[in-house]
Amino acid sequence: VPDITNPFFTASVRAIEEEASKHEYSMILCDTGEQVQQEQKYLNLLISRQVDGIIVAPSAQSAPVIASIVEGGTPVVLLDRELPGMSLDLVECDNESGAFDAVSYLIERGHSRICIIAGRVAVSTGAQRLAGYKRAMQEHDLKVDDELIKVGDYRLDLAYQKTREALDTPNRPTAMFVCNNQMTLGAVMAIRDAGLRIPDDISLIGFDDPEWARLMDPPITSVAQPISQMGTKAAEILMARLNGSIKSGPSTATLPLYFTERASCRTLNKSLSRRAL
Repeated sequence: VPDITNPFFTASVRAIEEEASKHEYSMILCDTGEQVQQEQKYLNLLISRQVDGIIVAPSAQSAPVIASIVEGGTPVVLLDRELPGMSLDLVECDNESGAFDAVSYLIERGHSRICIIAGRVAVSTGAQRLAGYKRAMQEHDLKVDDELIKVGDYRLDLAYQKTREALDTPNRPTAMFVCNNQMTLGAVMAIRDAGLRIPDDISLIGFDDPEWARLMDPPITSVAQPISQMGTKAAEILMARLNGSIKSGPSTATLPLYFTERASCRTLNKSLSRRAL
């Protein structure tokens, strides 16, 4: 996994281990820290230890290493992140549609200056959520302003910095869409340190729905992924590959997202009707 301190990967790893234990497999956990060299080192180490299979949330740069692992006969299941140009078992959510729906929710409440704190765009999840943001703006005939696109790289500290940049502009955004849980926390901290209030001064939607989101004041509207189910599904696919019950080619399991409306968004135009996502 890229970052075990991220609640998304903590919960998915727990689900993977529970499913693996049912089949009497032990799990080896490697935390790459979003470092490509570390990821490739761990992948090679796992193969040298002759593991039965691998579940990985990969960086695009490790595609050649993963391709060689698959060619050597070790099954690989991708979790959360795609690898362009490679056909492997994959468990993911519809990131683009989730981002599109969240931004459309804001637009239909009268917001037009919407800032996105995007994730790492070299990773499929980051690129897909940014694409969903852009599509929502374009389909609602709104300009995609590059000044409102900030890349937080899935890091709390960088999201804090990018949020402050967006808020310090003369024509600051009225709403913000933040593309993972850690960056959402960074954005909330930045908004409060700027002396602003959610949603009175700026509306906010986060991607992921950690437990603290509902405990915030106000509670944060969120796009939630079924994290545990994703981990369980990835492990189920790998177990099925190992016991031979799946013999067909690679498959993609796309799990549904859940939109949780709370109190972090306000309507600028009261005449707008509510749209359920």
